Amino acid sequence: MKELWTEEAKYQRWLAVELAVVEAQAELGYVPKEAAQAIKERVTLNIARAKEIESQIGHDLLAFVRSLEESVGPEGRYIHRGLTSYDIEDTALGLAFKEALKILIDDAHKLAAALKHRAFEHKKTLMVGRTHGMHAEPITFGLKLLIWYDEMGRNIQRLKDAQKLIAVGKISGSVGTYAHVDPEVERRVCAKLGLTPAPISNQIVQRDLHAQVLTTLAICAGTIEKIATEIRNLHRTEIAEVREGRPHGSSSMPHKQNPSTCETLTGLARVVRMNTLAALENQTIWHEQDLTRSSVERIIYPDSFIALHYMLVRMTGVIEQLVVNAERMRQNLELSYGTVFSQALLLKLIDKGMARARAHELIGELAAKALAEQRDFKSLVSAHSEIQKLLSSKELDELFDYDYHIKHVETIFARFAGD
Repeated sequence: MKELWTEEAKYQRWLAVELAVVEAQAELGYVPKEAAQAIKERVTLNIARAKEIESQIGHDLLAFVRSLEESVGPEGRYIHRGLTSYDIEDTALGLAFKEALKILIDDAHKLAAALKHRAFEHKKTLMVGRTHGMHAEPITFGLKLLIWYDEMGRNIQRLKDAQKLIAVGKISGSVGTYAHVDPEVERRVCAKLGLTPAPISNQIVQRDLHAQVLTTLAICAGTIEKIATEIRNLHRTEIAEVREGRPHGSSSMPHKQNPSTCETLTGLARVVRMNTLAALENQTIWHEQDLTRSSVERIIYPDSFIALHYMLVRMTGVIEQLVVNAERMRQNLELSYGTVFSQALLLKLIDKGMARARAHELIGELAAKALAEQRDFKSLVSAHSEIQKLLSSKELDELFDYDYHIKHVETIFARFAGD
């Protein structure tokens, strides 16, 4: 990914577009075929020379064109015929986005595969589900991983949609009117490069497209942040249900095993998200073109793609190497003295004829007593006279069984078996 955004790679894409234009114009008779052949054979990319010219004239694309012309000789005058800078720059940018998104899609598939593998591995690994940070009801760690896998599937589709959306080019001239270049040239150039012609453009491809791509990157980064945040929480000393396979230590405290990779990924998500805000700001230009967005784009595009690539690769490693402490999960599940079965009990009492308000109040009182006195919730329930009249010991045993809560786990996992 990093190599894709180097200056050399940018110039190579510019050259590919310029040559495709010359070839298309020669096919249509706007450039002599002999000149097009000479350009193809003689043209040389000399970045140092382009930079030298740029230092004199202050225009990177024009300097690039002049350096190409120098390398070809007299026939070089046909290079960049009828074009404006952003015919080359935006079309080349479409190529960069297309390739960058291909890399991200591959990365996302690898992370999804790791999540699915670990999800099925821990399909029946019991743990407590938490809402508002508090014990709620039993779940499995596999279900948690499966939710992340499902979300990554949506991210993969978003990335594919973004790739299709942004794989566009424009060869329409200074303000998009095709006054000096045949629209057929644009069609042919884009076909040669594997891009779709923008239906209409002014001097640039419209930046709502770019903003949508970076928004997609931000959503994907948000998923990674979501996973990283949960791992960080479960990694805490007081919970200790999972641990990064390669935790970072402390320079001063030898006992520390910090979830540093997940912390890093959480921080990078903020960068990608803020870059999206800049991309949204870039939608507005004066008239047909200005350069308020140009300097911004030189930063936010490489940074966002490189950051998300890094995040996807590193999170895949975290998931693959994640140490899962199933025993601690079971211990934590039992910290609330069985009160996690309160809803099952509530529904059963309602079915037996007790008013819902009374059942809710009664169970709440017994649960509070269990937690305050650190006593087994089931024993308090089974000893209560109102409940004894409605529920047998066997019925209570069935309600206070973890299998009650995971009886449909197989059904949920079956939905993803064929993915």
